[in-house]
Amino acid sequence: MPNQVIIEILDKEKCLENSLEIGLDKEWTMKSRHFDKRMKMQGLYVFHFSDPLRIIYVGKTRGSTMDFQTRLYRHATEAASQSNPKVYLRLKKISKETGKQILVSLIATDQLRSFFNGTNLSDAAIIDIYEQLLIHFLRPEIQFNEH
Repeated sequence: MPNQVIIEILDKEKCLENSLEIGLDKEWTMKSRHFDKRMKMQGLYVFHFSDPLRIIYVGKTRGSTMDFQTRLYRHATEAASQSNPKVYLRLKKISKETGKQILVSLIATDQLRSFFNGTNLSDAAIIDIYEQLLIHFLRPEIQFNEH
C-alpha cells in the first residue's frame, strides 16, 4: 500500500503575516538590534515588498547551526553576500527604485511540521519540500524567472 502524505499549503496572506522590516548593509545593523526570538529559529523565509505586493525570494535555513538571522544577514549585507549576491543585488535595486522597506516573513520549522500529516519526515526534508511548494505557489520574482 502506498504512503499518503497530506500537506496543508498556507495562502499568500498567511505566508506574509508578522513580517519584519530588514535593511541592507548599515541599515541591517540598526534594525537587527530589534529582531525578536524568531530570528534564532530555522525554517523558511519570504522576502517581499508591500503596496504593491512583490514576492522576491523564498529561502531556507541550512544545517544545524544556520538560523534565520545568519541566513538573512548573508542576503542583506554586501560583504556577506559575495559568494551568491543575486538576492542582495535584487533587494538593493528594488529598494532603491521604490523607496520601500524590505520585509521578510518567517515560517519556523515547528509551524512547518504541523502542515504535514501522514508521515514522519526529517525537519530538513519538510523544509526542502515546503520551500519548493511555496516557490510554485507564491511565484517569487527571482526563482520563478529561473523555472
